[in-house]
Amino acid sequence: MKRLHVFTSNLYRAGADVPAADYQTWAFAELKALIPFDAAIWGMGNAKRGKFHNVSVSGVSSNFATVLEQTREINPMFQAVSAQVGQPVRMEDKLPDDVFYHSELYQRCFNQFGIERLLTTSQVDSRSGLYTLITLYRFDRDKPFTDQERELQAFASYHMAAAYSHAFFLHLSRPLRKGRSRVAAVVDREGVLHEVEQGFLDLLEKKYPQWQGMNLPFDLHVDKERYVIDELCVEVSPLTDLFLVRLHEEGPLDSLTARERQVVFAVCRGLSHKAIGRELGLAPTTISSHLYRAYHKLGIESRSALAKLVHGPQ
Repeated sequence: MKRLHVFTSNLYRAGADVPAADYQTWAFAELKALIPFDAAIWGMGNAKRGKFHNVSVSGVSSNFATVLEQTREINPMFQAVSAQVGQPVRMEDKLPDDVFYHSELYQRCFNQFGIERLLTTSQVDSRSGLYTLITLYRFDRDKPFTDQERELQAFASYHMAAAYSHAFFLHLSRPLRKGRSRVAAVVDREGVLHEVEQGFLDLLEKKYPQWQGMNLPFDLHVDKERYVIDELCVEVSPLTDLFLVRLHEEGPLDSLTARERQVVFAVCRGLSHKAIGRELGLAPTTISSHLYRAYHKLGIESRSALAKLVHGPQ
């Protein structure tokens, strides 16, 4: 039990230190202390599409994931883990050894990579439709995964999926200002969810009570960095071939232009008009104009009132 607590604690604490791109490889190394294995795959996808959109492999060549998906239709494990979410499944639970080792699946996929035993578990977020598949492999046919290892895998896979999501957004999403934070999701051009923070789902369900997840409930404008829709402020930025979408409920500061917000936040840092002008490459008179327009939009007349609005009561 102590090993499990240490493993779980390490998973969540590492989120701030291990880069998101390296987190899955790091987590597999931690898992080996609980369950010995030779290779592993960590795939994530959207249940609506039924395929991985992000795959990490360990101990086996990178093209294994492609071959695995190509044999999906003849692999009983995919259907088994979908029907038994959170419950680890071994191949011998679905196909007896004398059947599996003579099957087309074994010859086309596992045999060419030296894989003889496997233990796989799926996790599905019912709110977003996102699923995670974590599978462990052994190259020695005489070392099947035990019942105890199945129990460990059930516990570990749940926390690996949750901790990865935490680590992923810890590196991407930062507080907007005191008292209010942006929540984030990663989506494709069609607005299909690929990664999502639970707070993002909470906010969408609050604004759109009938929303059923998997896709954004509003149009995604990838040509705009920032826009407001249904009293939600939406910020969009490219993330390789996907998009990072940040949300927060619309507030007074969202009525300002990008330049006005720059000036407002600089003023609240205690900078003079000259210092702000040097920082932004603008004349002090231009800074004054931006600040005047911001005061007018926000209905305030002093720096102290502006600071209270931006930072909240001290």
